[in-house]
Amino acid sequence: MEEAKLSSRGQLVIPKYLRDALGLNEGDTVVMTQTENKIMLMKKPADPLASLSTQGSTMKNIRREIKDE
Repeated sequence: MEEAKLSSRGQLVIPKYLRDALGLNEGDTVVMTQTENKIMLMKKPADPLASLSTQGSTMKNIRREIKDE
């Protein structure tokens, strides 16, 4: 588990090994969601509909993804 300090501007640094694991590069967009007291961070796919079909998502998850956009 990593620690990071929040800057006065609300910014965090994502450690390099996590950026590498997610394939994050400069200029990429990430999406965030809150679950209870946690924040989930994911790389935004170039084609959200294509990524849904490859994940075997249920209709409930697809509706949630569309609603979040």
